[in-house]
Amino acid sequence: MAIPEATKPDEGLAPVTRKPVWQRLADPKIAILLVLFLVVWQIAATLVSGYNVPPILDVAEHLWATVTSAEGLENLFTTLARVGFGLVCSFIVGVAIGLLTGANALAAGYLLPIVRFVQGIPSLSWVIIAVIWFSNVELRVWFVMLLVTLPGFALQTYDSYRAIPAELRDMARSFRPTRWALFREVTLPSITPGLFTAWKVNLGLGIRMVLIAELVGATVGVGSQLLTAQQLFDMAAVVSWTLLLAVCMLILQAAIDAVESYVLRYRAIPQAPAAKLSAPSAEEPVTTKG
Repeated sequence: MAIPEATKPDEGLAPVTRKPVWQRLADPKIAILLVLFLVVWQIAATLVSGYNVPPILDVAEHLWATVTSAEGLENLFTTLARVGFGLVCSFIVGVAIGLLTGANALAAGYLLPIVRFVQGIPSLSWVIIAVIWFSNVELRVWFVMLLVTLPGFALQTYDSYRAIPAELRDMARSFRPTRWALFREVTLPSITPGLFTAWKVNLGLGIRMVLIAELVGATVGVGSQLLTAQQLFDMAAVVSWTLLLAVCMLILQAAIDAVESYVLRYRAIPQAPAAKLSAPSAEEPVTTKG
């Protein structure tokens, strides 16, 4: 039987084309939601005391003073540097554990229960343990970041590795490649999407954990500034630091999305079919063999 044009296998697939981040943020819907949020905020600040809901102008002034002062930028970039260093370390260790457990059943039997046990410990418990064990603030933050974000990288790498079809491995091995060639051509492309997912999840988790760790003993960083603002009952400072960190979070997420779109540009997404499959008309008889 002849196959109609609308049912061809490649029909409905197109290369991934994502708009740049600045174009997505320029969506009128986002602008409308932002305006509504600011209106509700200003109304709440008018009806409630500034102690609870600070006026938008006070927050804007504090935000501007933060980004234009050397001290404010030092606190911000110190926190971001701690987050970046901790994530890179946990990424390296987590990917190594994920690949080892995925490729070796004996290693999986010993290491995976430990990783899952570490993942089940509350994050606040790690902060308290770090305070008791270490006197150095940087070591505390790094310790907490490593143990909180490492399971995500390790388990995501393990699951992505185990999801590689055995037939694909056997076909690749039939060409007798080197270990590096097999990793580069089969393993790495298979685990890359999962690694990007782990990065996006752990980025937000890492920022939250650094803030909590900075609340205990740190003198530089966004967490220490939030603690000072809480002690002074300065709600405008709390909101401005929170908004600044949220904006940085969005920028970093957009950077990861941009890298992901470039690295995984070969992927295709389903599109709506151009024409619906209809029954053959009388002028176009169906021809069959035999």
